[in-house]
Amino acid sequence: MLKRAFIITLGVFSLFYSTFSAAGLPTPLPEGIKGALCIVRVDNKLLLVNEILTGQISLPGGTISAGEPPHEAAQREVWEETGLVVTVGEALGYSDTAVFYDCVSDSPIVAYNTQHALGGNTLPIWFAPHYGVEIASAMLLQPTALKAEQYRFPQQWPLVSEMFTRATNQPASYVRDLKEAAPSYRQIGLGWLAASQSWAAQSQMLSSIAMAVAHLAFYLTTPALLLVVMPLILWRFGRDFTLHALFAVTVTSLLALVAQQGFAMPRPHVYLPSTELLPSSGFSFPSASMAVWVCLALLFTQREGGKEWGKWAFGTIVLVALGQFYAGAEFLSDLLIGALLGALVAWHLLRLQQKAELDLGQLFASPLVWGALVAVAVGLTFIWPLPVFSAWLATLMLMPILVLMWRKKACNLTQARALVLIVVLLTLNLLLTMLQTHFSSSGLYSYILETLRYPSSLLVAMLLVLPLCKGRQA
Repeated sequence: MLKRAFIITLGVFSLFYSTFSAAGLPTPLPEGIKGALCIVRVDNKLLLVNEILTGQISLPGGTISAGEPPHEAAQREVWEETGLVVTVGEALGYSDTAVFYDCVSDSPIVAYNTQHALGGNTLPIWFAPHYGVEIASAMLLQPTALKAEQYRFPQQWPLVSEMFTRATNQPASYVRDLKEAAPSYRQIGLGWLAASQSWAAQSQMLSSIAMAVAHLAFYLTTPALLLVVMPLILWRFGRDFTLHALFAVTVTSLLALVAQQGFAMPRPHVYLPSTELLPSSGFSFPSASMAVWVCLALLFTQREGGKEWGKWAFGTIVLVALGQFYAGAEFLSDLLIGALLGALVAWHLLRLQQKAELDLGQLFASPLVWGALVAVAVGLTFIWPLPVFSAWLATLMLMPILVLMWRKKACNLTQARALVLIVVLLTLNLLLTMLQTHFSSSGLYSYILETLRYPSSLLVAMLLVLPLCKGRQA
């Protein structure tokens, strides 16, 4: 707890102090300069960030806002992306569109002594404003350890490496972990996690089985799984239950995402980096994936009315929970509260289903219902202008159109057509990922492509399924 208080106190103090530290710096720049970045040299290593949208490694920095002095833009971006408050020094160099400053942190820099796959040291940055939004992590890395093609702007890497040699060096403090910065009950969870990984590591067979479960859970919790699940639901259960399931997934996901932003509790590996076995970022309380899994499992089990479905659903949920926990992606408390949230949403939906005077088929086929969710998504995007809320908003804006075109039609999707639809949607998702990689040098294009990923899938599904639907008999 003392470590956490020490880090936060230093950050707040240095933020107050540094508002005056960059005053008076000269600002004349070459024409065409739109961005400002910081070269932060720490223990003869370079401070770099892993971006979420582009999936690339870059320097902390970003676009200069209208009327904003470039050195203040660099200072602001470093704070937003890493939680570090820096004093901006001289300009070390320029690219065609950006200026690179020599920046020194106003507070001691703390990094973990555990080295990751690239040989760098991760920084604890969960308190940074853009952590989990734009930035997955920050690290200290020797420039020689990174290949040019691994950097967001490969052609600039030789320039960055040269400027690094002229930047001001500063010391770093290395720690094994920051477990004491976690709440007391999470410290217990970290102990269980470390113990479970140590136990599995004693046997090659146990370790292989545990990693297989972790990988399975990783794929079962990716949002792209819905591109497989929803066509299968449409084939197996029909239009009405598909809309029912879409509504449940939407409400559960939005509730979980709002709670995550409100509680802002990071994942286990943020406190104990040695426990990160598979990549994950952002906040984890409550578990959104577990909430969705439990909600859908309860709806499916009630729909089928058999114990066999319940057994399979329960087994899958336990498998996902164990895999996510073992991989260091989520605490057991995250998973438990996520499961309770999903069960609560399912319970309310099942209670609605029991009302004889209410036709759920008509309810979820009403544009007004989906329009209300659009309004909710607009409000959430206004409060938290995050890519995930923008993506939900863009997706939900298509739903009133879909239900208007779908409400008076009966759609019977065959198994073969469902499989074709799945292949098409997964191919589209892959193409968007490839496009995102191609345009990774542009934050704007990456943002647009990520926002349109699932709306475009929904639109393609509409265009493929609607011609197969027939008008309902009066």
